[in-house]
Amino acid sequence: MAKQTTETGPLAAKIESDINRGDIKPFYLLFGREHYYIDRICNLLMEKALPAEERDFGQMIYYGVDTTPEEIVSHARQFPMMVSRQVIVVKEAQGMKGVEKIESYFDKLMPTTVLVICFKTAPDSNAKNIDKRTKFYKRAGEVGVVLECEPVKEWKITGWIDDYIRSEGFTAEEGAADMIAEACGTSLSKIALAVDKLSKALPAGSRHITCAAIEENVGMSREYSAFELAGALCDKNAAKAYKIANYFGENSKRYPIQMIVAALSSQYLKMLRYHACLAERMDEATMAAALGLNPFIMRRDYGRYARNYPLKSCMKAVSILKEFDYRSKSNARGEASDADMLSELVSRLLSC
Repeated sequence: MAKQTTETGPLAAKIESDINRGDIKPFYLLFGREHYYIDRICNLLMEKALPAEERDFGQMIYYGVDTTPEEIVSHARQFPMMVSRQVIVVKEAQGMKGVEKIESYFDKLMPTTVLVICFKTAPDSNAKNIDKRTKFYKRAGEVGVVLECEPVKEWKITGWIDDYIRSEGFTAEEGAADMIAEACGTSLSKIALAVDKLSKALPAGSRHITCAAIEENVGMSREYSAFELAGALCDKNAAKAYKIANYFGENSKRYPIQMIVAALSSQYLKMLRYHACLAERMDEATMAAALGLNPFIMRRDYGRYARNYPLKSCMKAVSILKEFDYRSKSNARGEASDADMLSELVSRLLSC
């Protein structure tokens, strides 16, 4: 059966373990929004499926935009020349038209071919993804290995960083994982690069990562989201809220204030509904369903948010957001830039 889970890490580790001990399947479909595991497993297959001396003849790499499903199937069905088997890797398969047509290859798999399809879905929720309703997807898990790579949840990322640091043979000072997460966000590739950079910057013989080393060597490369700004505001974390707002202000073409106001409005309206659910004395499960929230996230965050923004404060915040929505779309803003308006908006929301 296809290997599917929101917990990609354990499944990826099992696949890597199988590859390392020589249990290599004839077909791999690696896809999803977290590209770290796609690249990692693909690279491991390219390293382990053939000895180094056979790779020049037996290893072929194609890119989705430059090839077709028919060409890939044709190559996969050929016998290897002068090597024990051939490894065919299709990178950036999301650029291939009709990738599902590769399903025809499953009718007659070649035991001397290892075919690896790497399909990287963009982080955007509307981005093209593998259609799980197709025969291609359903049969892929029957003939080989399918791994859907989903991003690590934000509230789990520091745990992932701690585990990764240990897996690389290092220890870390308390708070180091939080600093790396602040710098890199939830991008596992950026985190891995940051840890690699830190490991090379440590004094000779040292295996301990300190907060001072992170501050000195890891740049602020992350990109924030409007929902992170909403979280900072709901926590009344002024320093973080202004930091994110300044980032948005410096990149206003990518983060127009209208988009930011819409995201903040969604968050504060959800908080109003939370207050209404409390007034109706709903149980936790019913309340989470009514709000469309994961019960864990609701339990972890919304009680705290509600204390920071009691009902009247929440209503005031919604009123302020309506005002800024109007101003941002009309001449009422005057000569104020998006950055100016966003700074003012953050200040007024924090004062509610």
